[in-house]
Amino acid sequence: MAARHLSLILALLVIYDLIPVNQGVEINPTIIRQVRKLRMRCINQTGVSVETLDKSVKNRILPAEPDFKCFLYCMFDMFGLIDSQNIMHLEALLEVLPEEIHKTINGLVGACGTQKGKDGCDTAYETVKCYIATNGKFIWEEIIVLIG
Repeated sequence: MAARHLSLILALLVIYDLIPVNQGVEINPTIIRQVRKLRMRCINQTGVSVETLDKSVKNRILPAEPDFKCFLYCMFDMFGLIDSQNIMHLEALLEVLPEEIHKTINGLVGACGTQKGKDGCDTAYETVKCYIATNGKFIWEEIIVLIG
């Protein structure tokens, strides 16, 4: 359970790393390095290019390429937000996210749940597509940006 909480805290800190500096949120550089290592691990495991990730964030597009889908799965898996049956658990972030974001997370979970695909990579991708359709502004500005 401690590892799960650490993963959720890391996910939270990555999200806050993306909030502009004028928001007054400071993140321990050690945590940022750890998160970057997880990102690199997923890049190495999936073969997705950094250029693909950068282009996705910059243009707000979700590439349908298998390596990108598996990168999403890898990141969710590293943060403990998808289980071995490929069920998404975004609601697990409620344990560590500020209360003002709970309504948004609950809205995404309620609207999308888990969008089953043919495998874990496809499931992560289809679920993220639903999240974007439901609340694209939140997803692009607070979540997807963390892959870039």
